[in-house]
Amino acid sequence: SSGINAEYGWNEAWFRRPDLPKGYDGWQAVDATPQEASESVMRCGPCPVKAIKEGDLYLPYDVGFLFSEVNGDRIWWKVEKDGDMAVEYVDKSCIGKHISTKAVGSDEREDLTSCYKYEEGSEKEREVQEKVSHFSSRKEWVVKPTSRDLEVEIERETALMGSDITIPIKLTNTSESSTRTVSISAQVRCSAYTGRTDNNSPILKTVHSVHEVSEGESDTVTITISPDDYVKKIKAGSVLNLFLKAHVQETKQVFATKESFTVKKGSGITIVCSQKTVKQYEDFEVSVSYTNGTDTRLTRCHFYMEGPGIRRSKKLYCGTVQPHKTIDRKITLSAHRLGERTLLVKFCNSKIAHATDRIKIVVEQAEPTEIE
Repeated sequence: SSGINAEYGWNEAWFRRPDLPKGYDGWQAVDATPQEASESVMRCGPCPVKAIKEGDLYLPYDVGFLFSEVNGDRIWWKVEKDGDMAVEYVDKSCIGKHISTKAVGSDEREDLTSCYKYEEGSEKEREVQEKVSHFSSRKEWVVKPTSRDLEVEIERETALMGSDITIPIKLTNTSESSTRTVSISAQVRCSAYTGRTDNNSPILKTVHSVHEVSEGESDTVTITISPDDYVKKIKAGSVLNLFLKAHVQETKQVFATKESFTVKKGSGITIVCSQKTVKQYEDFEVSVSYTNGTDTRLTRCHFYMEGPGIRRSKKLYCGTVQPHKTIDRKITLSAHRLGERTLLVKFCNSKIAHATDRIKIVVEQAEPTEIE
């Protein structure tokens, strides 16, 4: 099976493609960290973004691979004891949901999803999928949609480190005449930032329950994870993965999904610059502090500060931070680039996930020094 990352990045470059038919100049996708070999070489692209959107898999280079990266389906299989496999559920909307880049001139997110694919469920999207299916070497694996009268919605809420994590799961019975009995099996596990888990991944919560949902009605199942269940198990860059299976007893319908949640570390860090504007090449002072809002004793703690155009990246060691205590440090920096600069501060430790914050600093040109 192919892996599915919680997040993944690649590059785009703008140039002409005289080797292709007209209309494919412009943005080209290039992956500097290819996931598999292309023509026996570890490379990926350049691939016209337009070709990905239109499903032109026959064009060079690697259009088919990049198309699958943003249009793949997640198929859940049931494996019998004798090894036989059967499709239980197909999630057609979990891959390529938010394709983004950094906006020019700001830290805002610019959404590029519509540049890579047509709107999910639209007529144009169906036309592209139909065209692509003609190039498939495994047409018997194309799973046809089936009718369902159970809708499952996971309400993703921001999880804050040190507080209870709640995951509401909404069950809606769209049948007009029958009650549905739904068996819920759910498990929350901690995993690496890629979203992948294995048998060694810590299990934070397991839930098994049965719910009756009347016709046209909804019911909400809430999974709650206390800080004692997760704080000491989450490492830097970790995410929480919810594995959910819902089975309707009357119709044998099955819903299955995997959702990833990032635990927000909270503000935690406070950054104060001694000046609103600083002079190029002149020293300025920055104060940083961190409040440990958990019940965990943090060891091997340090602040790490850096920023484009700001000289001398610094690491400040600060030992141990006791539960619900604050530690602070001061540091002298200087900037060598003019304009608005960003100073990034990260608080690192050996116990829980790292916390990060940033401030903007305006750098002005220093006044010339007169020599008598």
